[in-house]
Amino acid sequence: MTVRLLIAATVVGSAFLAYTLWVRPPRRLTRLDLGWLGLAGPAIVQFSTPSCGPCRTARPHLEEAARRAGAAFGQVDVAARPEVARRYGIRRVPTIVVAGRSGRVLGAWTRLPDPSELHALALSATGAAAG
Repeated sequence: MTVRLLIAATVVGSAFLAYTLWVRPPRRLTRLDLGWLGLAGPAIVQFSTPSCGPCRTARPHLEEAARRAGAAFGQVDVAARPEVARRYGIRRVPTIVVAGRSGRVLGAWTRLPDPSELHALALSATGAAAG
């Protein structure tokens, strides 16, 4: 009886360990792969859903900030691409990310950031001087 319980516990424990290794927790948002977005260089990326009102309100401001800084703008619909949301640990929309040329995240917000802060980060991502 004791041997059977020990074997059952070992099998259950092994299955749980295999499951936790297979389903990894989301990585911290420190690097963004811009290639899958079709962007080559510094970018402002908005993670959103079609039903999000603040996301629709923020988009024109983000596009303008990207245009003024010379950065690209990309938008990811996390409802249509949940695997992307899991990959980067996106839990709230809108999530706005400024990424440099190499994809290194320079700033991330779960709200519309202050325009001057966003512009300064976008300029630093493009390598332009702020001013």
